Amino acid sequence: MRMRSCVAITAAGVAAVLGFAGGAAARSHVPANTAVGVSEREYRISVYRRTVPPGTVRFNVTNFGEDAHDFTVTTRRGTVLASLPEIRSERQATLKVRLTRPGTYRLLCTQLDHAARGMRATVVVRRPQ
Repeated sequence: MRMRSCVAITAAGVAAVLGFAGGAAARSHVPANTAVGVSEREYRISVYRRTVPPGTVRFNVTNFGEDAHDFTVTTRRGTVLASLPEIRSERQATLKVRLTRPGTYRLLCTQLDHAARGMRATVVVRRPQ
């Protein structure tokens, strides 16, 4: 009798870990931790992943340009969420930002007139379907 109850508990535990039991509870939306590659060069920001799930986004920024650039993440309305200081030529930096609300976020370089000259991009946060 004891053997059967142990097997039942083990099978239930495995099913819960694999997400087979509990319906919606097993599919809870745990915020993702997503890496996004970003390259900067004179007057251009390139994003290697334009859509991400809600959660922590790790922007891995590389400056391929000759000039120093910074990196800032803002809301569509311009509220600064996070930023990296100046990144010198051929250097890399990482910025972690929690983007939990679906929507469009702006990425830009705030050095002098760099954003006005094209150093801007966007990333869209979407819930998985």
